[in-house]
Amino acid sequence: MHSQNRLGDLLGQARQNAPFFKKIMYAILGFMVLLNLFILPLHPHFAGEWIPGFWAVFSVIGAVLLVRICKGAAHTFLGKPEDYYDRD
Repeated sequence: MHSQNRLGDLLGQARQNAPFFKKIMYAILGFMVLLNLFILPLHPHFAGEWIPGFWAVFSVIGAVLLVRICKGAAHTFLGKPEDYYDRD
């Protein structure tokens, strides 16, 4: 039971510091793109692999699109009216 309170406290702090965590995540993603500029695959298998940073940029774009699509789908399909459970 005590661990649930600690987890709730951590999540509450994370919610309050969301802009800070967002900046940290973007910095990490930027670092990964920068790192990918110097570490290239030896034998590219796909058309875009020869472009430095391709997979890093591709994954960032894919992650953002997945979040947006899933968030929109959740609001559309799972969202209920405010008085949904109060109806008789």
